[in-house]
Amino acid sequence: MPEPNSNEGNNTNQYMRLQQSQLIRANIQNISQFLNTGLSPETLDICIKLLEAGVHPQALSEVVVQIRNQVAAINNGATEE
Repeated sequence: MPEPNSNEGNNTNQYMRLQQSQLIRANIQNISQFLNTGLSPETLDICIKLLEAGVHPQALSEVVVQIRNQVAAINNGATEE
């Protein structure tokens, strides 16, 4: 009887983690849209990666708000000219 390939089990575990990760990220994006955060999927993905890397959630939210305010100020200045 052939011995089971240990890589097959490892690949299955990696695939399952990837599927779960994609499902979790999709659910987070749905929640983000429901809460009307205005974050694009790419921006939300970056925020998730920063949180996973250990960035403090409150600090991240404050930075996002500051960036939005600065972009709005720049856009308002550009439209007034």
